[in-house]
Amino acid sequence: MSTAGRKFLTSINWPVVSSVLSKHTEITKSLGVFRKGYEEAERQLVQLKEADRAVDFAHYRRVLKNTEIVDKLEKMAKAQKATKVDLASQLATISAFEAKAVASAELYVKETEANLADLNETVTNIEQTRPVTQLTVDDVVKAKPEIVTRTEEMVKNGQFTVDGYDEKFPSLVMI
Repeated sequence: MSTAGRKFLTSINWPVVSSVLSKHTEITKSLGVFRKGYEEAERQLVQLKEADRAVDFAHYRRVLKNTEIVDKLEKMAKAQKATKVDLASQLATISAFEAKAVASAELYVKETEANLADLNETVTNIEQTRPVTQLTVDDVVKAKPEIVTRTEEMVKNGQFTVDGYDEKFPSLVMI
């Protein structure tokens, strides 16, 4: 991975990303798997860089009686070359993960925009509402027409109190 990519991945504040995406468990899980894989690869890279790769063949020639074996091993070690690994499958996996992450992010953006539109509409409604002290009976009837029929039913039955009203709003009159 390039230095810029490594720097970018180490600069990500993973707890903040996880908390922001907490409602999207699939995205959070995929990012966690990606992060763990990256950290494991980074750890292995550091271990390999720190590993001492030099073999002291002179020491083994002094210690062992059969120096032919040491000569053969030294020859094999010098002939050994680093092999190139085909990364096409890993890159394809990363591309698939990236495509899935982009699709999930786009879905998340659409959901967030819809939520913001709803919240903006709610804020607009709140800003445009009149205070309760300025409401009239006609306004309440217009908003909830079923109140008229319920009230007419209660009057017809001789019921002039609302059930549960005294329990919810106790009388403050002293007897």
